Amino acid sequence: MMVIVFAYFAWIYWAPINLLFGISPGVFPTLPVLILDTIIFAPMIYILIRKWLSIMTTRESGPAAGIDTVEPGMEVPEPGDEWGVATRPYSAKKETRVISSKSEVREPFGIDSGFFVKLPDLDTGEELFDIEELHSKIMRKSVVSSGGWIQKRVSSRSMGSLKTSDSSQYGRPVRSRKPQGEVKSINIPATIVAAISRLGRLHPSQRVEVTNEDIRESVFTGRTPLTVLLVIDVSMSMKGSMKEVREILEAIEQETRGSKDRTGIIAFKDSGAIEVQAPTSNWNKIYRALGKLRVSGLTPLAEALMKALQTVRRERMRNRSVEPLIVLISDFSPNIPLAQSVGPGHARYTPIRDLVKAARLIRKARVRIAAVDVNPDHANWPRFLQRPYHDALELAANLRMKKEGHNDPVETVLAVPEFRKTFGAFLVARTCKL
Repeated sequence: MMVIVFAYFAWIYWAPINLLFGISPGVFPTLPVLILDTIIFAPMIYILIRKWLSIMTTRESGPAAGIDTVEPGMEVPEPGDEWGVATRPYSAKKETRVISSKSEVREPFGIDSGFFVKLPDLDTGEELFDIEELHSKIMRKSVVSSGGWIQKRVSSRSMGSLKTSDSSQYGRPVRSRKPQGEVKSINIPATIVAAISRLGRLHPSQRVEVTNEDIRESVFTGRTPLTVLLVIDVSMSMKGSMKEVREILEAIEQETRGSKDRTGIIAFKDSGAIEVQAPTSNWNKIYRALGKLRVSGLTPLAEALMKALQTVRRERMRNRSVEPLIVLISDFSPNIPLAQSVGPGHARYTPIRDLVKAARLIRKARVRIAAVDVNPDHANWPRFLQRPYHDALELAANLRMKKEGHNDPVETVLAVPEFRKTFGAFLVARTCKL
């Protein structure tokens, strides 16, 4: 169609008949001449198209050989047109049973069509917090103006909890450096000094020329707001560790409440994870969300990390400069993998390996994570090696790595059955280390 339109306009501008009426080539004709050109062009292009189709359908070689045409007359079936001779049998496409967002998980981990996720039932199980106590905290008037109950300096309430040193334009400048990527804030005195140092001793009449190599950027230090995601294990195995969970949450509250830090809650049990409270600086909302938590079900630890990563990506879309921190509170005894179309004993039933895969995705996204193990049975390693928890597990993994002949502590943990059961927090912290 585009070829015909182009040919038509070329014809009305360059038709030889235009010369008979005194119209030069390349000049748009008058209305009577335009009508005459159109009357001549229509049958001419019709004849040309018919001739082209006749040539193309009779060719036995070349790119247009064997072109399909519809011929007049009665239809005669050819071999293969009969019923039941189709080369590919028809099969109805099965409807997916996924009931939650799995776009980040399905492709990397090869989940098949039988994948199924059961969202946590927050109404089932034993309460994690005393509802009356949470209600009293909600109703209590905060005395942030005096800062007494929060035990923070007054100046820290308008800031965040994370101390940073970067080239972002906040805080106070402390030094200068060569630009690393895009220049955000040029330090003019340091730039001039670098230019003079490059030129050496100057003549009084000589000018100082600043080049790209002389540019220095300012490095600021200050406190930036955090987006803390509390990823809380509320499976049945956590029933004996609820006291430790409450103490950790109270400590996080003391550090973040009253500042610009935002806190969100993700709970996981059964075979899925759910965002109970989106990140907010209003702790009254967080109290209400904590009151919904109930202990029951299994431990889908890898799914919890994927849900936290999904929340981080959403927060970064809202604010590119957000500083996320995932606080994973669990007993690190995962028993539900990401691919749940298989059962225990199957080669693909690997909740620990799925945990490592999810942790690697978090590291790739450059997200800080704190793995807090509240299982009292996992406290033997620090007592035995007389070291902090993660340092003790690192030492144990390195010693076993030399014995097993591996080159990576993570692979060593995955290869040793007793380590797989107790080193879950170490795997997450080691894999996510930036």
